Amino acid sequence: MPEERLTEIPTNWTTISSAHTPGPKSQEAMGELVGRYHDALTRYIHLKVRDKHLADEVLQEFWTKLLTGKLSGADKTKGRFRDYLRTVLHRLIIDHFRTRKLQPLPPGDLLDVSQPDEDFDRVWREAVLRRVWSRLETYQATTPKNRYASVLQLRRDFPKASIDDITEKLGQIIGSPVTPEAFRKNLQRARAKFIELLIVELKETIHPTDEADVEAEIYDLGLGHLYRRYTASGDH
Repeated sequence: MPEERLTEIPTNWTTISSAHTPGPKSQEAMGELVGRYHDALTRYIHLKVRDKHLADEVLQEFWTKLLTGKLSGADKTKGRFRDYLRTVLHRLIIDHFRTRKLQPLPPGDLLDVSQPDEDFDRVWREAVLRRVWSRLETYQATTPKNRYASVLQLRRDFPKASIDDITEKLGQIIGSPVTPEAFRKNLQRARAKFIELLIVELKETIHPTDEADVEAEIYDLGLGHLYRRYTASGDH
C-alpha cells in the first residue's frame, strides 16, 4: 500500500466518534469496535477479574457504556487507543470492587495506569498479530498466484526445517514444484508485507502516526524481534 494512502486510514479514534454520531454510519462504526476488540477485552477482564460472574458484569457495563455513548469523549491527542481502553477497563474493575467492598485485586497495577500492565499488553499484542495474519491471508486470497501467507506460515510452523524441506512442503500444498530460491524470495517478500500490514494495523490505534511513533509502538508491544527479523534480508 503506498505511503500516502496510510495517512488516509480512519483511526479507531475516528471510529469512536462516528459510533456516537447520529446517522447511518453509527451502527457500522459500533459494530467494527465491538468486533475488533471484544475477544481481547474479554480475555483481559477474565485475567484480571478471576471471578467469572464479576468479570461478565464488568464486560456488560463496558459495552453498555460504549453503546450508549458514554465513552464518546475519547481524545486522540492522548496517544494510543489501547491506553485509553486500558484506563477505562481499570476504572470499571476498581469501581466494581469498591462497590462490592471486595479485597483489592492483585496485581496492584490497576490503581496506577502509568505502570506497565503485562496482561493487557500480551492480550493486545496477540490481538494485533491475529489481525495482521488475517490481513496477510486476505492479501494472498485476493492476489493472483500470491503465497505470502502460506510461505510465512510454513516457516513459522517449521522453524528448524531446512530450506529444501520446507520448499518441498510448499510444493505439496500448491501442487506444483517450487525451487529453494523462489521460496527464499517469497519468504523475504512475505516478511516485508507482514511488517507493512503490521504498520497499517498499528496506525489505526496510535496518534500521531509518524514513523518514530509506529516503531516505538512495535517495540512497546514486544514485537521488536519480528520487526528486526522481518526487515532483514535472507533466510537460514
